[in-house]
Amino acid sequence: MEITDCGWNIISDPRKHRSGGGIAMLYRDTIQLKCNSKVTKYKSFQVMESLLHSEQDIVRLVNIYRPPYTKKARYTECAFLEEFDDYLKDLSEKPGSPIIAGDFNFHMERPEEHYPKKLYQLLEDYDLYQHVPLKPTHNQGGTLDLVVTSQSFRGKLTSFEICPSRTTSDHFLVLFDADIKPKTSKDVKFMNYRNFNVIDTEQFKEELINSVLADPPVDMSADDAVILYNTVLTELMDKHCPFIKKKIKKKPMPWLDLELRILRRKRRTAERAWRKSKADSERLRYVRLRDEFSRLEYVKRCAHHKTSLRSSSGDTKTLYKKLNKLLGNEAQDLPNHKDPTKLSEDFKNFFADKVTAIRDGIEKGGVDTPTKESHPIIIDKDPPSLDKDPTLDEGCSFDSFSEITAEELKKLISKMSNKFCCLDPIPAFLLKDCATELSPVLLHIINSSLKTGTFPSDMKKAVIKPTLKKDNADVDILSNYRPVSNLSAISKILERTVLNQLNIHLTRYSLYSEVQSGYRPNHSCETLLVRMM
Repeated sequence: MEITDCGWNIISDPRKHRSGGGIAMLYRDTIQLKCNSKVTKYKSFQVMESLLHSEQDIVRLVNIYRPPYTKKARYTECAFLEEFDDYLKDLSEKPGSPIIAGDFNFHMERPEEHYPKKLYQLLEDYDLYQHVPLKPTHNQGGTLDLVVTSQSFRGKLTSFEICPSRTTSDHFLVLFDADIKPKTSKDVKFMNYRNFNVIDTEQFKEELINSVLADPPVDMSADDAVILYNTVLTELMDKHCPFIKKKIKKKPMPWLDLELRILRRKRRTAERAWRKSKADSERLRYVRLRDEFSRLEYVKRCAHHKTSLRSSSGDTKTLYKKLNKLLGNEAQDLPNHKDPTKLSEDFKNFFADKVTAIRDGIEKGGVDTPTKESHPIIIDKDPPSLDKDPTLDEGCSFDSFSEITAEELKKLISKMSNKFCCLDPIPAFLLKDCATELSPVLLHIINSSLKTGTFPSDMKKAVIKPTLKKDNADVDILSNYRPVSNLSAISKILERTVLNQLNIHLTRYSLYSEVQSGYRPNHSCETLLVRMM
């Protein structure tokens, strides 16, 4: 509390179940510094990563502590070098220029010795440079504390100086200048949104009836009809509820009201008076105000969080998001990055390469080479053929889809959820309200697609959201993500239409496997378990 009152923040990682030790980073509260809590844990050393966003690039600050060999920590220099090699390999795949600093407990002033020589070689293998002069950084001698950067970042760190810490620590301070201009925190952000509450549904329906969507040309292709659908509805949405730019101001402590601010000001005034006079009366006054502020702040903070959680009682997703934030389990959605466009390209190329590798494995018709991220793909070179099965009825072939009616379309739309994505020109609830007015163009799109056996190009588009495979995975490694596709509403309607007709055909001619439970109507994990019992 005293550190934050003086304009500083701290990120710490104490050594669990042991007295002393641990690592921490102390920084000004005006600097944007984010801790990566998903770094792999190692046995022979502690590591902490934090991201500093500068105006030029991302700087990855790495704090290292290698405890010396003891009876409780039986990890040798050799074990450290092996694990540190693994860490540097992962670090080289992450964005940002690293600055690695900490207590390595290697006598680097003796480069001819075996283990310091091995560490120098390891740094050289990863194109890293050690900056600290070969002078004692410990009161018993030895260059034990190091600062390491990449060779390309080497010129940004200058004026290294080793001086006594003037504390109880047995290590000296290693001071240096860094040519880095950090971004300061910005409390104001802007967002664009539509206010759906201002839409006059009846007027919107009337304009739909008078638009070209009510009677699309018979000879129009499905691709052109989708483009027409998106264009007309986007124009109507811009007319009835245009985008609004809103300023969002970040509130670090929403419960900090006027009463708390006045009390905090009195507490600081009392603290300054006590530190200046050293009088017992001033100290007692400061302690009383400090305790009073802490008690009142706790009461108001609890009341704020209770109100916030009660307001999300009907929304499970939002409720768990708030709970995870309060418990410190808030997950980062994306890797740390400087350029969002470049990150999007990196994800696109990574996911595309994975799909290409899977297709190549299938085309080879054998076993794909197993990797860290994939499992062997085993292909049956002689799959059973339904055409050769004499028990099947000759009339069970499925060679075309049937066109759907307006009633079937409305039934499909009514069963949709209210979720929608940015590819939809109108929200799902408005699509349900206007199902009758939009049925001509939607029937034209779906039936044209079923008749020609083609899927409209615009409906093949998806918004890909990378999602971490595991909550404790490192956010900066792309292979820890899986792609989740958000599709447009009309593409889901077309998919559901095709699925329903396929299910009817497969059920009518008993083409489902008896043990299949997935992707089958009225079947689930429960029915599979009942069958197994």
